[in-house]
Amino acid sequence: MEGTGTVATVKGRGAGSASGGWRDRIRDVDPVLLVVCLTVATTQAAWSVVVPVLPAYTATFGATATELGLVIAMFGVGRLLMNLPAGVLSTRVDARKLLVVAVVGVVAFQAATAFAPSLEALLALRLATGLAGGAAITSGMTLIADLTHTTNRGRAMALLQGVQLVGGAIGPPLGGLVAMLWDYRMPFLVCGTLAGLVLAFGGRTLLRAPQGVSEPSSRQGVSRYRTESDGERRGSLRRLLADRSYLAICAVGFSVFLHRFGGVQSLIPLIAYTVVGLSVSELGLVLGIVTACNLVMLSLAGALSDRVGRKRVIVPGMLVIATFLPLYLVSTHAAWFIAVTVVTGVAAGFSGPTPAAYVADVAPSNGRGPAVGMYRTFGDLAGIVGPISLGWLVDHTGYQMAVVVLAAVIMTTILVFAFVARETVQWTSRRVLRNQVAG
Repeated sequence: MEGTGTVATVKGRGAGSASGGWRDRIRDVDPVLLVVCLTVATTQAAWSVVVPVLPAYTATFGATATELGLVIAMFGVGRLLMNLPAGVLSTRVDARKLLVVAVVGVVAFQAATAFAPSLEALLALRLATGLAGGAAITSGMTLIADLTHTTNRGRAMALLQGVQLVGGAIGPPLGGLVAMLWDYRMPFLVCGTLAGLVLAFGGRTLLRAPQGVSEPSSRQGVSRYRTESDGERRGSLRRLLADRSYLAICAVGFSVFLHRFGGVQSLIPLIAYTVVGLSVSELGLVLGIVTACNLVMLSLAGALSDRVGRKRVIVPGMLVIATFLPLYLVSTHAAWFIAVTVVTGVAAGFSGPTPAAYVADVAPSNGRGPAVGMYRTFGDLAGIVGPISLGWLVDHTGYQMAVVVLAAVIMTTILVFAFVARETVQWTSRRVLRNQVAG
């Protein structure tokens, strides 16, 4: 790669180089990309670390179950409200500084939450934390999109999701342990401290990063940095809304989050407990296996999407999910339930990071912020609507109808995407890909 400012997931070696071992791969991860990923992950932990303690913490204010639901939902509502404004703002100001300010906001609001004087203050602070968290995640994804190109963007997004998965996995047990050792307020402070440490040690590296990177020219990995004029920024959102490929990937994003929050975190546990008869520890073990498989699949999925194309990774993975979900209707035995859960979970991990890379591919370089913001808005909307709507179907029609509706939504959106959206990455041989990345 040319110069010291070039930002890429892999530097100096091609993807899949036989001569580079795990030590070389770790060393070749760009420090700027790693700082962005860790920053977004600690922001994500602002939600997961406090999950085990929120019920007990709200109980100290005499909160009802409905009020507890509001406290939990306010974080998601804040993210939903902030995604698109943060995306637009990231095209008008330095996305690096926006990310830093947003994470500082998360740290401050989390610390204030630990000392909330009333339930009303707690609700307001959870909303504020969600707003700051939405700005951090959207600006972080936009920054990764700007600092990569089509030859390495899939791996970059896979790294981001992998770090988020690790943060989300260790967050609840860490929060529970901290609460057990101290009290219910301490996890809020610990979460903010983690994000603060990332900024303290990585903020300088982040702020020294370039603001943008162009696509390779003449099939080479040479990158040139540029800034966009106000005239180039105008009309980017309008062009996005007229792009069938972009609208189709937003629908896929809705399905991805619907499966994650409405399915994996709501409907599937309900089936496990009430139909199959699994215990909490048994389901936890199954989901832990799925998470471990996802971490393994992410690297493969990112590399494949950079090599064979985004659609060729997204479509098969989502089709497997939509096809296997109806098998829950006949999976009344534990073995069948575990098999279906593992297959759909691995498929979700295989296709998970690639839609975000596709969003960055189809968005104009001066409109990636709004594109990421709109895409995340679709996802967070599914994260709020999914558990409520599928839960309502379970209460009024049974879990079977909820499973059918979930599978139908995923199947419909992925078929529309398969037939409407364009491919953004040409199928590239391993040797050509190595030359593109190594330059």
